[in-house]
Amino acid sequence: MDKIPEPLQRLVAEVDGWLDLRCPERALERLEPLLQHPQAHEVAVTMRVRAFVGLKRHKEALVDIAALREKDHDLEWLDLTEAWCRKRLKDLPGAIRCMEQLIARNAKSAIGHFNLGCYLALAGESQRALDEVTIACGIDASFRDMLHDEPDLDSLRDDELFRQLMTTKPAADQAEQDAEADAFEDDLAEGLEEDLDFDEEDESEDGDDEDEEDFDDEDLDEEEDDPAR
Repeated sequence: MDKIPEPLQRLVAEVDGWLDLRCPERALERLEPLLQHPQAHEVAVTMRVRAFVGLKRHKEALVDIAALREKDHDLEWLDLTEAWCRKRLKDLPGAIRCMEQLIARNAKSAIGHFNLGCYLALAGESQRALDEVTIACGIDASFRDMLHDEPDLDSLRDDELFRQLMTTKPAADQAEQDAEADAFEDDLAEGLEEDLDFDEEDESEDGDDEDEEDFDDEDLDEEEDDPAR
């Protein structure tokens, strides 16, 4: 991607800000100067895709996505965004194809597997959908939290394996809890040892006091028996 000329960098930041504020219509109004400049054109098209998606103009977004695929652009972002648009245009096979090509390039993409599972579930391919969301949760345990509220996965909710996936704690979380429990037990044991040491010191001090008292009694006896005193 070309470096943005310095005079246009402020405008790029402004358009990006409107997109972040979810005001895509404002972003579109300011894009023309960027689209006209050769070094800013690719960035402008990318932001126009984001604006079109925000405005639900998915067909227009797909046209720009196809143009960006001809350049050295972020392929994962293009796959995810194209799949998003195709799902909303009721093109589930197209959305599935986008996610399949994403994970073919990067088998460890948790979001790729998760989104593929969602689209497969909507397409009625329950077993494949369950396999994909299971892989996603294995790669990134945070996706387990999304299982509870993701409406695309509603067709899987009666599946016992899916319910187990929602309720079973990841091995890493369990290991962390075990480590915390071990640390608590160690602290408790250290506390007990300190209490025992303190008790032994008290007993030792009590013994010293008794010796001092015995010494004083002996001194008194000697003073009484000494005729010179």
